[in-house]
Amino acid sequence: MRVLDLGQVRISVMKPLARAWEREYRTLLQPTPGAWLILLSFHPEPSSFQGREGTHREVTAFVLREGTPPLDLSLPGRGEADLAVVVQLPRSAVPLPVGASRNLTRGPVPVRDGPGVVLARFLEGVADQHAMLESAPVGRLGSAVIDLSALFLTSMVDRREVISSSPRTELIKEIKRFVVRHLNEPLLSPALIAAEHHISVRYLQYLFQQDRQTVRGFIREQRLERCRADLADASHAGRTVGEIRARWGFQDDAVFGRVFKKTYGISPGEYRKVGHPITPVG
Repeated sequence: MRVLDLGQVRISVMKPLARAWEREYRTLLQPTPGAWLILLSFHPEPSSFQGREGTHREVTAFVLREGTPPLDLSLPGRGEADLAVVVQLPRSAVPLPVGASRNLTRGPVPVRDGPGVVLARFLEGVADQHAMLESAPVGRLGSAVIDLSALFLTSMVDRREVISSSPRTELIKEIKRFVVRHLNEPLLSPALIAAEHHISVRYLQYLFQQDRQTVRGFIREQRLERCRADLADASHAGRTVGEIRARWGFQDDAVFGRVFKKTYGISPGEYRKVGHPITPVG
């Protein structure tokens, strides 16, 4: 771990991360009263869910508060982080509405656009150049970090207040539209859906329960319907059943065949031969 003290701001850099994270976190990075603690976790492999290529680092942010337990930075679909940068600054430097801290600390936040990317790239540069910055004017660097952190935290408060104040019905509609747009992604999962909408998996499951569904059940239902429609569509006659299955995110022939038959009472191959609408079983 390397630490840079920049006046009111302290930046801690851990690289490589490995399993030393939990041990170092317990001893050095416990949030102190009256401080904001922002942790940015950098993952070397891009998320295939986003279809990105290259070595660009994926970034996840955690806004921590007093009493936060040690974190597991091996997030679903992103592997283990190879770099963590922690910013600690006084709350007085970033005045936010009462209750904002609780609203911000509900879980990991994917950093993909806006102020979060600006802060992440700045801190990534600090991490790479920390040895050359020890003699730099600490006041100016600290002020820059405070300004960028304030911009990020404020943007997150605004974003999450919009989500939390929206009716549940609107949020579930938004989530279902997202699921339908990404049905062809094999890595589509409750964890990824929750992360994309900045809510917990538990709350995501609660929303679907109110709609008398499960998250995985909805994904499966939508994928099956797309497969059924393709099997009945003459324009897809040149595609094999396996190609259609894979096109809509099913990764296993046996599982797909079993679920399709349970739902429609007929196998995918038999359905293609019949070629007419079938009412789902049950």
